[in-house]
Amino acid sequence: MKNLLVAVGLTSLLSACAHHDDVRPSSDNQHYVIIKSSERGQGVKEALDQATHFCKQDKQSMFVVNESVTYQGEKTEHEFLSDKSTAEIITNAGTWLWVLGDGYVDDAGAIASIAGASAEHSLGKPYLINLSFRCGN
Repeated sequence: MKNLLVAVGLTSLLSACAHHDDVRPSSDNQHYVIIKSSERGQGVKEALDQATHFCKQDKQSMFVVNESVTYQGEKTEHEFLSDKSTAEIITNAGTWLWVLGDGYVDDAGAIASIAGASAEHSLGKPYLINLSFRCGN
């Protein structure tokens, strides 16, 4: 069970490596990154990281031209954030019970952890981040 947690953590770290799959290059040196994210700040960071990585491959610096974040969820943003917070609390509490519990407690913790993660995943990625940038020295 603890090996599973280590494997999931390692997978998360490896998938967080810098890349630029979402960069849309342009011949006029004004490139775009468009990302959907479940968190506003995390989405902006990912877009900036991808733009920076794209420019660094040519040993150039990245300069932001324009950045916009749009919420496009089915619920209001307040409802989405409230539901996301609740799911995170359930996942975290379940994980602690799963790791530290004994007998039926760790089984209940595993169920709560998985249910919370599933609920959070089902909320989707309502934030659309659109970043335009240039590369230069």
